[in-house]
Amino acid sequence: MINIKVGIIDYDLGNQDSLFYVLKSLGFRVLLSNKPKTLLKMDLIILPGVGAFPKAMKSLKKNGLDNFLIKWSKKDKPIIGICLGMQLLCSKSYEFKETKGLNLIKGEIINLKNRNWHIGWNDNTPLVHEKFFIGLKRQQFYYNHSYRFFGNAKFVISKCSFQNELIPSIIKSKKIIGIQFHPEKSQSSGKKLLVNIIKKLVNG
Repeated sequence: MINIKVGIIDYDLGNQDSLFYVLKSLGFRVLLSNKPKTLLKMDLIILPGVGAFPKAMKSLKKNGLDNFLIKWSKKDKPIIGICLGMQLLCSKSYEFKETKGLNLIKGEIINLKNRNWHIGWNDNTPLVHEKFFIGLKRQQFYYNHSYRFFGNAKFVISKCSFQNELIPSIIKSKKIIGIQFHPEKSQSSGKKLLVNIIKKLVNG
């Protein structure tokens, strides 16, 4: 067992179960909870997500999980957001209506140019040198989204291309990382990336 405690935010809008079992299979100590006091005992927090941005923010606020994540980040503790979870880390979204996000990574969530869904396997091309990318260059990962990050390029550490549009696939600010694709659904490449990122964020 890997001696790292991973807390998964449970707010009824995520891919919590598949993520939970993948992380358990990789040897992490994993807890799924919607209680901030319980999550405080973790080494790293993961914010998953499938669904719409406004409903997700409402669900986070219901149990004070938005304030928990903001306070957690101010202590320079690691957070990983996956898919919608990545988008919630940002300043605001225009999905259905303009909605404020957690503002942990400055930027907005906007429609893909063609307004189609980006679903299926695609590349993840690193733009900067990060240890967790070692051995992963241009590996295939599973995407399922119709909105993307728009903000300062300094936060974008990898990208992919879909119908002639460059899409940020991983964003990063200090110890906060947002992943647009689903590593937990991306077979061996996704599992390796999760292990690399978690170990790097927790152990340095």
